[in-house]
Amino acid sequence: MNAINQILDSLSHLFAEQDQQIADADVRWALDRAKAIQEYRNSAEFAEIRKRGAWGGMYDALFAVAGGKTWYQVFNGNSAAGIEEFMRKNAAAIADKRNAKIATKLVKAGVEQVESAEVAYCPDGFRGTYMINGNRRVNIEVILAGGYNIQRFHQRVLCNVK
Repeated sequence: MNAINQILDSLSHLFAEQDQQIADADVRWALDRAKAIQEYRNSAEFAEIRKRGAWGGMYDALFAVAGGKTWYQVFNGNSAAGIEEFMRKNAAAIADKRNAKIATKLVKAGVEQVESAEVAYCPDGFRGTYMINGNRRVNIEVILAGGYNIQRFHQRVLCNVK
C-alpha cells in the first residue's frame, strides 16, 4: 500500500464518526426542505403565486423554500428514500474529497504514514494533532461552517504541517 492510500485509510477511520453525523444531519435537512416545499405548495400564498405562472415568480418562491434551484431539482418528485440516498452519497463524496485534500498535503510534505494521533471531536467540528516520523507535527481542523441564510452547512478543512 502506498503512502497516500495508507493515509487515506487512516483518515477515513478517524473521521468516520463525524462523517456519519454530518450525513445524518444532511439527510434531516433535506427531508425537512422537501416537507417544507410540500407544505408551501399547499399554502394559500402559493396558490396566489401559482395563478401568475412561472413568469410570476412561482419557481423563484419554490427555489427559496428549497434552498436553491439545484436543491429543488433534487427534492422535486423524489421519494424520501431517494433523497436520503442522494444526500448520503453526496456526504460521502465530500468526505472523500476532504480526505484526499489532507492526504495530498501530507504526502507533499514528505509524510509516508501516520504514527500517532490525538483526536478530539468538538461540537463545531474535529481537531486532530498527528506526530509524523517522530519530529513532524500536523494539525488538522475540520470546522463546520455556513448556516441557513448564508449557505448550506458544510465542512471547512484547515491543515497545517510543521
